[in-house]
Amino acid sequence: MAFALRATSTAVLSMGLAVGLVAGPAIAAPAIAAPAAAASAVVGDQYFVDCSAAASGNGRSTQSPFNSLDSVNALLLAPGATVSLKRGSSCRGTLAPQGSGTAESPISIGAYGPGSARPVIDGNGATDTVLLKNIQGIEIRDLEVTNAKLPASKRRGVFVNLENFGTANHVVVQNLYVHDIAGDDSKDTNGSGGILASVTGTAKPSNFDDLRILGNTVDTVDRSGISAVASVWAERAAVGSSTISYPWTPSTGVVISGNTVKNTGGDGIVAQTAKNALIERNTVAGFQKRSAGYNAGIWPWNSDGTVFRYNEASGGQTTRDGMAFDVDQGTDGTVFEYNYSHDNAGGFFLLCNATGVVKNAVIRYNISQNDSYRGFENCSGGIESASIYNNTIYIGPGISQTVINENNGNARNVVFRNNLVLKEGSGSASFKLASGSKYVLGNNAVFNVASVPANPGGIGADPRLMGRGTGSSIQALDGYRLHDSSPALAAGAVIPDNGGQDAFGNPVAADTAPNIGADNGAGVAGPAPAPVLANSAPSLANPGFESGSLSPWAASRASISSAARSGAYALSLNATASKFATAEQTVSGMTPGMKYRLTAWIASDGQPTVLGMKNNGNQQSSSSSSTGWTQVSVDFTANGSSATAFCYRPTAGTARCDDFSISPL
Repeated sequence: MAFALRATSTAVLSMGLAVGLVAGPAIAAPAIAAPAAAASAVVGDQYFVDCSAAASGNGRSTQSPFNSLDSVNALLLAPGATVSLKRGSSCRGTLAPQGSGTAESPISIGAYGPGSARPVIDGNGATDTVLLKNIQGIEIRDLEVTNAKLPASKRRGVFVNLENFGTANHVVVQNLYVHDIAGDDSKDTNGSGGILASVTGTAKPSNFDDLRILGNTVDTVDRSGISAVASVWAERAAVGSSTISYPWTPSTGVVISGNTVKNTGGDGIVAQTAKNALIERNTVAGFQKRSAGYNAGIWPWNSDGTVFRYNEASGGQTTRDGMAFDVDQGTDGTVFEYNYSHDNAGGFFLLCNATGVVKNAVIRYNISQNDSYRGFENCSGGIESASIYNNTIYIGPGISQTVINENNGNARNVVFRNNLVLKEGSGSASFKLASGSKYVLGNNAVFNVASVPANPGGIGADPRLMGRGTGSSIQALDGYRLHDSSPALAAGAVIPDNGGQDAFGNPVAADTAPNIGADNGAGVAGPAPAPVLANSAPSLANPGFESGSLSPWAASRASISSAARSGAYALSLNATASKFATAEQTVSGMTPGMKYRLTAWIASDGQPTVLGMKNNGNQQSSSSSSTGWTQVSVDFTANGSSATAFCYRPTAGTARCDDFSISPL
């Protein structure tokens, strides 16, 4: 699971009419009085910095600039003060300004001089390159921030930190290029990353009001890309934690918008300990690339009312999460809408609760293209309430995915409706719900997918997407519009409070049957797209032994075990000193000459247990000795229309086998 400090938002703000870059609304911050300043602070003072200057001046003009960050750090800045660094110059060390401004008269830190190059601040091995500690009414923009020296130590590009401060009003971090932050693998209030906002200190509750992280580029950082606001003031029943001891004090007015995050060791963008935060129009490309922990692309933790919209997440690695999006623990009213996920090794979405609460989550009008492993994964705990509707999931050739995966029977009150799920070509797609699952399906269009649960009102035909698999960015998703002959048109169920528009800006009426999937348009006229061919994958009966019996498996020295990898039951092999144990099943419907993959999960006692496939004298096998559940696969080419799958224990001892599947390659 992607479990650590996180955040949410259902901020009701005007939406763009299409998936694309649309200017966001202005967000006003209340007027506040600046803290008392020393007599030396003058409102509206201007300071200039050129670290390439041979000598340090008084900093009051471009002809007499400071030549070090230490000179800036020694100032006590007042409202309206500006600090400008020369374009093309490079400073080493930490920029740590002091003082506070107001929302109406903020302190501004930025660039001066001709050209477009940003001034560079190189942390040169310091923990923080830019440190904004206990400051409010400040705006920083147009700088390049880096810190690659002494890698794998605590490192942050920009650290916005409150410690026993109270409420900090109006902090803006904008148009920075933060790169090569060679941090360690730690996260949260004192973690490493590109841009981190956090609250520490236990003497006085603190939070932000009007924190904006806008239009930055964060590239090649460890561990987190952008994280706001990690806080020690996070304790409440909904988060289910016994290790946090200071009452939940959420930040408000948090906006993370228009940022590009690339090549992070861990998480991409995390919103946490917030109320009504907005995370929109961000791109995360390449995450969970170096961390030993669990990390996802974009997600909230311990927050209420978070809205995530028009974001794109791709290139997640590993299956230790590694999915694009996550609704995490301690959240109420999270909305994910109009987002695009693609090419993530861990999958599309995680619903992650362990011991806390996830409730009133809404996941709608999102598009997933070629996400592997799982569409919707669930952590160990239950889900109080979530609604997943009108999403489009395309699983292309060579990709396999479990569309919904449950590993235990904890109650998840999730409605899965009006979604379009299309599998094409080699690989496999299937559903895997636990016995007695609380997932409720209806009116979904599901094609070329195995083990589909009851789906009242659903359709099982090719939905006729105009250009499946052709999405190249969140601005280029017209391939996921429906042709005007699609059976998915007007085939959905009416959803109350449906958001009013689809992924393409088409209206969605409150009282008329919508389309299935993320496109609610009238359908695209003209020639129909090439049809999707039905996969001819043979299927195993009782592949997870959930019938509670071995039938139709032919078995010797085998029984049913309740120690399952998923669901309630698994196969148990019990070989003796002189006799092997096995279970096998013959499947039909194979195409001679076609290549297939048999997959199963094995938990052994430390001795080899074999998974294999045999037909007409041809046998292929692989084995595992691992004591934990391990996925084992065997590729084979059919030389007839049927073949026999088996799990076999050749020597004395015990092993368990579970969750068999066969897919064409």
